[in-house]
Amino acid sequence: MTILFVQPAVGHKGGRAVYPKTWIMEPLALAVLSALTPRRIERFFMDDRLGEVDYSADADVVAMPVECYTAARSYEIASRFRAKGAKVVLGGFHVKLNQDEAAAHADAIILGDAETTWGEVIDDLESGALKSRYVGCGGVFCPIPDRGLYAGRNYGRLNLVETSRGCSFNCEFCSVTKFFGRRYTPRPLDEVMAEVRSLEKRIVFFVDDNLAMDVERLKELCRRMIPMRMHWVGQLSIHSAKDDELLALMAKSGCAGVLIGFESLDGATLAEMGKRVNSTNSDYSAAIENLRRHHLSIYATFVFGYDHDTPETFERTFEFAMESKFFFAAFNHLVPFPGTDVHARFVREGRLLHEKWWLDPTVHFGDVVFRPKNFTPEGLAETCRRFRLKFYSVKSIFRRAMDFRANLHGFLKAVLFFASNFTQEREVMRRHGLPNGGDP
Repeated sequence: MTILFVQPAVGHKGGRAVYPKTWIMEPLALAVLSALTPRRIERFFMDDRLGEVDYSADADVVAMPVECYTAARSYEIASRFRAKGAKVVLGGFHVKLNQDEAAAHADAIILGDAETTWGEVIDDLESGALKSRYVGCGGVFCPIPDRGLYAGRNYGRLNLVETSRGCSFNCEFCSVTKFFGRRYTPRPLDEVMAEVRSLEKRIVFFVDDNLAMDVERLKELCRRMIPMRMHWVGQLSIHSAKDDELLALMAKSGCAGVLIGFESLDGATLAEMGKRVNSTNSDYSAAIENLRRHHLSIYATFVFGYDHDTPETFERTFEFAMESKFFFAAFNHLVPFPGTDVHARFVREGRLLHEKWWLDPTVHFGDVVFRPKNFTPEGLAETCRRFRLKFYSVKSIFRRAMDFRANLHGFLKAVLFFASNFTQEREVMRRHGLPNGGDP
């Protein structure tokens, strides 16, 4: 039996993927599946983001992870291979939250974590008794993903490593809680460190939804990282910025910076989002000062389009981002991902512009797919794009560079700051307008 692992792109234009380089990271889920696949089975891999999918490939089975923005493209690829007689197995967030839709495009779907189901899928494929649905029970992690799958492809300098899954917060727009439930599952730190020691690259992105869900555990992870003499980044909730012991350990362990979802400066908007962790830790300036004091750069994310947001909200947020001298900042519009609370609310309120916007060929990446209160959909999308470009303008970059405690702390950090920021304007333009699917 031969298995083809495919990483789908968001969409294609003119027969090829037009993909921002910053989006092309290691497809960790497929490396996990490959590691869980018995050695007796032949496997190979195609990355739809980097080149054309070879539909002439002789594959018995095609396995793909599906996200909301890649769903249309995934179904196109699945259709082509199923027409040739291959079995298609789909999994991922979008599949679990849209089971009947995904099942219509696959021979089998995996709901939840694959670690407890993939072996059964393999056995059933070999015996000719493939079931239509497999449900993972969670709580089990792949010891070391098969990064040999990436051979010959340049995914940059980041290794992706998972130390936990899930988040116990319940933000309205987030699909993480809907996938895992309000359940946080830590991975044994001995397993994490064994994987870190196996890496060839010296920069790690800990991909956890919230590394600071258990602050004491994160401190222990940092202590174990100190002798590794590596650099790392990760995603934290803002409450962790109060803990000086944690921040000192993070800096000592090689943390270069963190992504934090500030989301909004408005208390009413945070309440509507269900972002209680931010509402109860609303002194953003103190948190930012604490992070900078420990030489930790900040990638700040904001979400616009809630009912309290106005054009002035953008101006106030932009000035806050500039005063805070963020390394990166994301000016994102609200996206009602299927399965989330905000999607269900917009359905009830009749505010969605497209019933299944993720499959609609008229919808492109960057489009607003609901009716905001104080903007037109087109106006909100354009305002987000304008402020992204403004944040990555030359004037903005040099103004934010005047942070010698974090952004320009050391020669290598300074090089990274200027190199990455000066590429962002082009990246903003490249990802805007990517199609759903395309070129089947």
